[in-house]
Amino acid sequence: MVLENDIRFSSAEINVIIHATENENKILHSINDALSVSTDKFLTTTSEGQWGNKIMLLTVTIDSRAAKDLVLKIISSLNSVDRNLLSNFFDKYVDEKGNLYIRLDKQRICQGKISLSENDSIRIRFRPVRRYKPSVNLQNYRGFFSSNG
Repeated sequence: MVLENDIRFSSAEINVIIHATENENKILHSINDALSVSTDKFLTTTSEGQWGNKIMLLTVTIDSRAAKDLVLKIISSLNSVDRNLLSNFFDKYVDEKGNLYIRLDKQRICQGKISLSENDSIRIRFRPVRRYKPSVNLQNYRGFFSSNG
């Protein structure tokens, strides 16, 4: 069984795309409520879509302790289907550098619920603490997802 102390990250980066038809304040407030991430730390980059529509990219980087708290909050809030998906298809969520990627459903966050999604999602990249043997991180992540059901 993997313990919470075995899960460590150096930081986490959260990216949210907000379209012109969406309410930025509502989304930020929902992220704060559901994930306990302060809204005043987000940096905003504005862009223009193919049809001239406004698109905003909101980004925040959080420190090691906040990243650990965030992953624990996410895992404890996911339903058993989503936790099994993370555990059983773990390689899909981790890159060669040991970064863990989780995409959360933006619409469900606005409803106060946390679930995985591939479409219109809040993207979170958890950066691992660099170790001599990075495979230890990966085994800890996988074990944590499968043991918290």
